[in-house]
Amino acid sequence: MATSAQSASTAIRPGGLDPLRFVWDLLTNVKFALFLVGWALTAGLVGVIVPQVPAPMRGNPAARSAWIEMQREGFGAFTDMFDGMGLFDVFHTAWFNGLWLLIIVAVTVCTVSRFRPTWRSVHRPPKRVGEAYFERAHSAASFSHAGGAEAVEALLRKKRYRVERTGEAAGATYYFAERFAWSQYGTFLSHLALLMLLVGALLTTIAGFDRMLVLAETTPGAPVFSRAGPNQIFVTMVDAVRGKDSEGNIIDFHSVIQVRRGETTVTCKTSVNDPCSAFGYKVHQAAWFNDLGRLRITSPEGRVLYDDVFDFESRSTAVPVIRVTDTAGNVLFNQALPQMDTDTGTGAGPGDDLALALLTFPKTAQSGETELVTYVTGWRVVNGKLRVTLQGEQLGPRELAPGEVVSDAGYRFEFAGAKAIPARRIGDMPGSIAGDGSAMAQMVEDGNGHPYLFISGIDLENVVLEAGKPVTTPGGFTYEFGGRVEASGVSVRRDPGDTFIWVAVTMAVVGLGITFYVPRRRLWVKVTGSRTYLAGVAERTTRFGRELRLMGAELGAGDALQPGDLEEP
Repeated sequence: MATSAQSASTAIRPGGLDPLRFVWDLLTNVKFALFLVGWALTAGLVGVIVPQVPAPMRGNPAARSAWIEMQREGFGAFTDMFDGMGLFDVFHTAWFNGLWLLIIVAVTVCTVSRFRPTWRSVHRPPKRVGEAYFERAHSAASFSHAGGAEAVEALLRKKRYRVERTGEAAGATYYFAERFAWSQYGTFLSHLALLMLLVGALLTTIAGFDRMLVLAETTPGAPVFSRAGPNQIFVTMVDAVRGKDSEGNIIDFHSVIQVRRGETTVTCKTSVNDPCSAFGYKVHQAAWFNDLGRLRITSPEGRVLYDDVFDFESRSTAVPVIRVTDTAGNVLFNQALPQMDTDTGTGAGPGDDLALALLTFPKTAQSGETELVTYVTGWRVVNGKLRVTLQGEQLGPRELAPGEVVSDAGYRFEFAGAKAIPARRIGDMPGSIAGDGSAMAQMVEDGNGHPYLFISGIDLENVVLEAGKPVTTPGGFTYEFGGRVEASGVSVRRDPGDTFIWVAVTMAVVGLGITFYVPRRRLWVKVTGSRTYLAGVAERTTRFGRELRLMGAELGAGDALQPGDLEEP
């Protein structure tokens, strides 16, 4: 009968591979963890080295295809293979997100597996150790002193140890003492912080949203999403502000915007560090521009051909700032001089090109002066610096470096320096008289700081457009400058992982602070009639052995200290 029972027990005993146990052991295996981390680092390195598809093109098949074709120049026959493997969009591929998820699972399993031992170590520490441990412990001390076990217990309590007498045997009294037992949870908290950080990063990658919009004042609201729908959000720029103090120093950039979804509109102020929140999204200030102008063009028949904000697209040209004064010191001209023409020189390249302009100013400073004085001005870049050549009826060509002055006919001319002004060639310009249909536009400020447009190529003469003053060319086209327009670049974001990341950072700081600044100390004590033995466990950075020997010195032991114990660490 006993044999039969034993056979039955053997028959029902589980055998073979336990899949759950195998997976658990794999996820808690250090080598497997290193493999995952190494693979993630390799993928991240590939994502940094290999060009990645720009975010605006990711959802546009045509734009993405064109971008991939551009990469063939660098990757040749490997382009299609790299594209198929997702190497041009590493951080948004299924395999990378899967790898990230696997790391999260591994860290979760590792954290969970550490909780029970940590809890047991904190709440159920071993309170007795073998006799040999008092001799071989890394942190140990032995000494003779008066007062016996009561003196040792009193000193430990004075040092905020929780002391427990664990027994007496063969004339010896045993104690277990510990301090900051709860601090061992610091390492668990650090592991949990890593898990929260990984989860936050995954949520940001999968569910996060970030789109950059350039919004100009006086323009309609721009849609946030590429697809229309009832949840579409529109952002309108009310006021793009560059804040200045009383001395003209820039102190901040911010924007007043309107965010609209359906019939609900939220008006708020946004800056770099103080975003506007609306409909679950945050709008951050990212950039500020003032190289835009409103331009209206009307055909000879009165039909509006263009009425919108004209963007110089951050393109500029360097021009000289000229200051002209008379003998009495009256300022007759003080502003940047726009380029009016170009002398291409005799060479084939642009190396000897000379920008040309007419410097025109009133003859006197009297109010209502109509007589003008004109000087021919040219400039080019020489050795990285702008050089100006000035020529008049009685003044031969005179070259000026920045800061230099020349006088002629009772006038003082100073080349104050170079200034970059918005400048852009416009293709297919209505009313252009150029063979290619283009025109050149520059936006300059006059002596009072008021902007105006200087356009070449729409008339035999260059056209100056002051704000609110329409100009009609001989061809019948009417051009009106509506003034400078300011704009801001704003980033519309939704980041469901940011809360996790902030919590993770806080937990990591607290966990590491506990680990390094409040280290746990465990101490086993053996007190005999002639000698006291201390052995303990603590972080190596605490120099726990020295602490134990100093305790002996406090108890009055003359044999406790070792050379160097009294030196400050």
